[in-house]
Order: sequence, then C-alpha cells, then structure tokens
Amino acid sequence: MCDKILMGFDFGTNGVKALAYSTSMERVAISAYKSYPVVTPYKNQAEHNPKDWWNAFVWCVGKLLAEGTFQKDQVAALCISSHTPTLTPVREDGEPLMNGMIWADGRAVEESLELRRDYGNEIASVNPALIRPYHIISKLFWLKKHKREIYNRTAMFLDCSNYITYRLTSRFTIDRSMATNYHFYNIFEKKWDERLAKKLQINLRQFPEVCDCHEAIGCITKESAEELGLSEHTLVAAGASDTAMAALSAGIFNRYQMAYSCGTGSSVVMLQKCTEREQYKTDSRLITIGYADKDYMMNIGVMSNTGGAFKWMKEAVCDMETLCAVTLHRDVFTVMSDYVTEAPIGANGIVFLPYLAGELSPIYNPNARGVFFGLSGTSTKKEMLRAVMEGTCYAVRQNVDIVLDAQEVRPNEVQEIVATGGPCKSSAWMQMLSDILGIPVTIQENTEGAAMGDVVVAGCTAGVFSSLKEGVEKMKTIGRTYLPDSGAQREYEINYQTFCELQKCLLPCFDSHIQRQESRQK
Repeated sequence: MCDKILMGFDFGTNGVKALAYSTSMERVAISAYKSYPVVTPYKNQAEHNPKDWWNAFVWCVGKLLAEGTFQKDQVAALCISSHTPTLTPVREDGEPLMNGMIWADGRAVEESLELRRDYGNEIASVNPALIRPYHIISKLFWLKKHKREIYNRTAMFLDCSNYITYRLTSRFTIDRSMATNYHFYNIFEKKWDERLAKKLQINLRQFPEVCDCHEAIGCITKESAEELGLSEHTLVAAGASDTAMAALSAGIFNRYQMAYSCGTGSSVVMLQKCTEREQYKTDSRLITIGYADKDYMMNIGVMSNTGGAFKWMKEAVCDMETLCAVTLHRDVFTVMSDYVTEAPIGANGIVFLPYLAGELSPIYNPNARGVFFGLSGTSTKKEMLRAVMEGTCYAVRQNVDIVLDAQEVRPNEVQEIVATGGPCKSSAWMQMLSDILGIPVTIQENTEGAAMGDVVVAGCTAGVFSSLKEGVEKMKTIGRTYLPDSGAQREYEINYQTFCELQKCLLPCFDSHIQRQESRQK
C-alpha cells in the first residue's frame, strides 16, 4: 500500500479527467472521466453550468476511491486544471449567478474591438496579448453592457478551476497562468494592475487572490470532505490552465523545446521569458498565456480540428472500416491510420483544409470551413484519409513557423517537439508530422496530458517534490522519437505551399459563403 496519493483533475470542454498516482509516480487507480454538456442558448454562445463541473468532479473522486488501491487518508494533495478563459459570476457564498461563458463563446466581438480601439496601447503595456472575444476582459464588458444586474450583483468573477477550488476550500484564488488571461493582470510585475483597472472601471475586489500554481491554498472543508469521501487534511493546490499543465507534463523548461498537445483540436507551445518588458516578443496571430513557472509565458498556436477531422472522416465515410475493426477486435482509427500509409505522400495532389468548426490560429475565422482541393475521378478513400492527416499537419506547420519566427528561433535550433494526446498513438501520423516540420517529434509513453501535470503540481504542494522540474523528471517516460526524413519533407513542401495559397485565397470566400447561407435561412 502506498504512503501518499496525489490526485489530478483536468476540466476540458466536454468533461473532466481524473488521475490518482502514488508519490513514486505509479498509477493506483484507473483514470476516471465524466462528461458534461456545452450549453448553446444562441448562436456564437457557449456555456457550462458550474454545477455540472462540481457534479462531474464528485463522481470522478468517487470513481478513483472505489477503484483505487488506497484509502482516503492517504490522499495528500490534489490539483485542478481547466479550460480557460471562462467568466463565471458568483455571489459571496460562491453560488453562480449564471452559467460560465467558456472559451468557445464568441458573443463579445464588439466589446473586444472597442477595447482594442479605446485602450489598446495601455493594455498592451501590461499584457501584450491581442484582445479577442473569448478573453475575460471582453466578456466582462459584454456582461456589463447586456446583463448589468448580474454584473452589479457579482461578488467574485471565477474561472472553471477556481470555482472548484473555492467549493473545496471556501477561498477565492486564481493561479498566475489563469490570471494572464485577464488583460488587467500585469504579466511583468505578476499582479493585478491597479492603474489599468481604475482606467477600465474594473473593481479588483471582484477578482481572486493571485497565487503560484503549486501553492497550497488550504485543506478541504468538512462539508466538501464529507460529500467527496476525502479527508479534511487533503491539501488543495491553486491549480492552473489546462494548456499550462499539458506543457508541464511534456517537460518543457526552456525556449528551445516545444510541446504539442493533440486531441479533437491541438496546440503548439513554446516558452518565453516575461521578466523584462523590453525583451518580450509575441505575435498577434498567437495566443499568449502564462506557464506553470511564473517567469515564463507560453506562445501558443491553437487549431480547432486535428483528431476531430479524422473522427469526422470515420463517421462520414468509414462505415465499412468501423465494421471491419469491430470484427477483427481492432481500433478503427488504427485501421484508418494503416490506410493512410497505403496512399503516396501528397495524396496524389489532394489538399485538405481542416476547418470543420472554423479556425483559431493563425486566421481566427469562425466562418472558415473544411475544403478538399484536387479531387479527381480517380481519387480514393485512402488518398482522402491521407489528405486529411496531412492537412492537420500543415496547419501545425503554419503555427510552428509563426511561433519560431516570433521568438527568433530557427527550426534547426529546436531540440524536439514533445507530443501528447490521442493522435500520438498513430506512428504514421507522428512520422508525417516530423517530416513536415523538419523537427524531431518525441512521444511520451505517458499520454495523460494536463491531468498528469496536475499530479506533478499536487506533488509539489504536498512537499513530495522540491520543484516542478523534479516532479516532471520523475514522471516523464520517453517513448519513441520520430526523426524527420529530408526527402519526404521536400515532397510534402509541394502540397504545403498549395495549402497556404488555398487558405489565403479562400479567406474572403468563407465569410461571403456563410453570409449567403444565413440570408437563405431568414
């Protein structure tokens, strides 16, 4: 039986994933997952009911306790990470006044543009990240304009993870990685900026105390301990953003490493020091938020559809492959991945734009749509599958190029890209990615992503690890490294140039097409 147990919980867009590990970094329970719905009351609106977060959390804790080889008194600490930015107004007792407006909510377009126009320079001196509709500050101004009664009644504005930590400890806190999504948090001075908040007429008393991610913000209250079945002595870490925890689990600690987290969508991450304002560089096409180490920011390129595009192909055209996989007791995505290797590099001229749900970096266009280009009467399903996989890798290549350019790093200076997530199980996909990027891609055997980062942070909170780096080194399990093939890279370059040209040419078409579709429906 283990001496101490560390728990990690990662709240994603569609559900929460939970892990329990011993202090020797051995898993002591089957990972738990509980889904919850995204509420979409109107177009461009996306919300979560905060009580769904809590109920899913309670269920996951119960699952770990029921299936784990440990007792509740052994749980030393837990850490929560979550999607961000989510604006959740609550009363003094933490009771939500409305659903949380999650990262996918796009209703605050007008407010984001007004903030850029009226306060752009002042905000950039404190936090250079370009203000977008999903940012907290945009949502805050939307709420102030459209739901003034709720705005006035709000005692505290919370994100997803710190709603859960409040329910656990009765303390309002936020870690620095999450706080960087609030444009009145000064990323250089590491605090809420009182001067800017005053100019924006923002009351800082409505925002949580800022902590380091591994700081112990308290123990679980008696009421929550009884509901969860945990000990009141269990420490709670301040927590962090899911992207920060995924990057931490990948083990990146310098500007010559990159992390690639892939699932339905995907993101590429590179670190940049934020200790000196004059040396800080970014690019408006990137998302910029804080890392687990407070002295670094993450330059991030985020893509909406990666594994999601392959899943769409499965559901749209791969019924026979699905039936075959079931009959042979194989995973259908493995069968589809095998098909990809049977088609030539370049998919016989087919190029795919993976914009099935709009796109984030680098074009930030919700109207973007998926495109197959170069189809002919002889095109095959295998070639189309390969084109989809290649298209997702070309999208990654675009973002990697932008990240490297922003930080003035050449591709041959990058030590490796550490990849985590479901698509990493496909050797064809990872070799393709390495060839297209021209950079080694290393896969971790442990592919738990952000939830594993949470376990490491919980270990620091409990005093098991002296630093985040020590925890990562004990956790990190290197699997295979895929080295780029220069010959394949030259072949991919042909379709990559077409991919970039198509994207540029079709940008105005995406908008006009959606406008015409909407006018038809009226």
